[in-house]
Amino acid sequence: MIRQNFYQKLLTFFFLILAGSPNINCWSNPIFLPMVECWVQIPNSRCPDSNISQLFLVLFALSPSVTISNIANHSILQTGFLVGQIRPGIVSVSVSLDGGPYTNAAINGLNWRYQLPAQAITGTHWNIGSKHKISVTAMDGVGNRSTPQVLNVVKGTNHDTDGDGFPDVILSDVLTNSVQGYGLVFLAHGSTGIPSSSPDSILTDGLVGSSYFGDRIGAGDFNGDGYADIVIGSQAAPGYTTFGHVYIFHSSGQGGIASQNLNSGGSYNSFIKGHTTGNRLGSFVMGGDVNNDGYDDAILTSPWSGGLGYIFYSQGTAGVPSKDLSTGAIADITYNFGNNDDFGFQSAIGDINADGYTDLVVSAPTYNAQQGRLYIFISNSGTIPGAPQQFLVGPTSPAPGCASGTGCSLGAGPFVLADFNGDSCADLAVGGSSFNTNQGIVFVFHSNCGSVTPYSAAPNATFIGPALATCNGGTNCSFGVTVSTGDTNGDGYFDLLIGSHLASAGYGNVYLFQNSGAAGFSNVDLSSGGTATSVLTGPSAGLNFGIFTSLQDITGDGMSDVLVSATGGTGQVYYFKSAGTSGPGNQNLSAGGVATSVLSVPFGQSFGNSIARNQSDQDEMIGLSVSNLEIGLGSNFTSIK
Repeated sequence: MIRQNFYQKLLTFFFLILAGSPNINCWSNPIFLPMVECWVQIPNSRCPDSNISQLFLVLFALSPSVTISNIANHSILQTGFLVGQIRPGIVSVSVSLDGGPYTNAAINGLNWRYQLPAQAITGTHWNIGSKHKISVTAMDGVGNRSTPQVLNVVKGTNHDTDGDGFPDVILSDVLTNSVQGYGLVFLAHGSTGIPSSSPDSILTDGLVGSSYFGDRIGAGDFNGDGYADIVIGSQAAPGYTTFGHVYIFHSSGQGGIASQNLNSGGSYNSFIKGHTTGNRLGSFVMGGDVNNDGYDDAILTSPWSGGLGYIFYSQGTAGVPSKDLSTGAIADITYNFGNNDDFGFQSAIGDINADGYTDLVVSAPTYNAQQGRLYIFISNSGTIPGAPQQFLVGPTSPAPGCASGTGCSLGAGPFVLADFNGDSCADLAVGGSSFNTNQGIVFVFHSNCGSVTPYSAAPNATFIGPALATCNGGTNCSFGVTVSTGDTNGDGYFDLLIGSHLASAGYGNVYLFQNSGAAGFSNVDLSSGGTATSVLTGPSAGLNFGIFTSLQDITGDGMSDVLVSATGGTGQVYYFKSAGTSGPGNQNLSAGGVATSVLSVPFGQSFGNSIARNQSDQDEMIGLSVSNLEIGLGSNFTSIK
């Protein structure tokens, strides 16, 4: 093909010379008109008849081509930008979204960059979980255009704080009320496939104790500029009065999130204070666009004071306004059902009925003596209702079910909303780590795409944890303490990553279960011969390996990589790059297995106690004692009630 292209250009060159045509630079192309100077033969260095190097480049260069560096087909999009490279001689890169017109990307040397829909910049936006087609083509100096590269993607949470096209790792570090807490950003480096091993940005309130700053952390684009911002909870502030504070820090653009110490001149962009003592605002935080205006809103829930939920709408380019609920300010939406079931322990968003609007699910894990239930709120054209359309309770099977013994504590750990069977409706995967006296279980419910009762009472698939005898003290596996979702093999279907931080005699395991396709997952019982696609095991006992997990495509190859926290001791976060077929494969860190990289901090405390994850895959809330519910961290468990 290359040789044929060369001979075609050579024949064209000699034909033009024999014909005596000086206008060898004129061409037509379906996207752009040629430069006016070339048409009317005004000297211009980019016209072939004015620059011999351009002439030879036109005649003898290879066919135009363009490389997309940060996404692949079936990628989960966690950035606001496309980036890539071009070869010499390419004069433009053009991008089409969902079959629309081609528009130009910015070119800098041999690199190009294109901003995806961002409400404040492009006037358009994509909703969480929505599916899109991206086409990219390049053009050389004579109008030859490359065959468009077409990629299908799913919109995820933006984690790219500096707009380089690669999602960053956003997590926190706080152990007890007696130490200073932090929010941390580790920049992704797409060229190496490895995030920074130490933090690039450090956020703190600068207070040694009394606030729990960084107990929860999340991400979102609150001002609609295409860059990821950060929301951080501080649920014991101020001074351990437990009103609770929430802070939002905006990205500065390509400079990312600037480090801030709020006790020494640092600043935030938004501040929200809880209504009264005991509310513990900031116990759970996340960002998400629930009113469909293209700007992420602050979604804050707390299982304290009978269970609370708040939604604060972004006001556009200024982001979420600061509010002090203790002096009479109010949220845009407030939930206070007073059911004393720990409503607000966890939350997640997604489009459950495929109507183009974001829905909300909130857990209440102590309902009915730890059976647990979920509140399902289906959006009414961009307005989350004041009451749920459905209550989904912990199933009574498989035996012994969630309604007996210690129950399941359904939704005490994280739960995720993701389209597991490809019908564009958000399905649900939720853990019950106290099932069968702390063996643990995870349920998968497929959405029927309805707006009244979208989930059936019986799950479509169940994952049962390992045998209790193999776990910590022979009595506690806590399988399902964390559930994450992503696409580890790039097949376009969401997989499940399930943590069991007390498995393998307390070493801790993380289990990857890859999706089988449109049928979704099959039942797996790890205690009766069932197996996972791959298993990761911690380096030693007592480190809580697997207490927090996340799936995130850091390298831009279309396959989600694995992040695992081990909060014991000083704490470490392990990064495992997905290799495709079986994700990261089996890695036993206590027996010669290796992580791709290990993230750490010098603060000497429970590093990695919260990870900002996909909006339908949010950060966990572990280590709290609320009502009668305790989800412990083994010997490192700390009650804060």
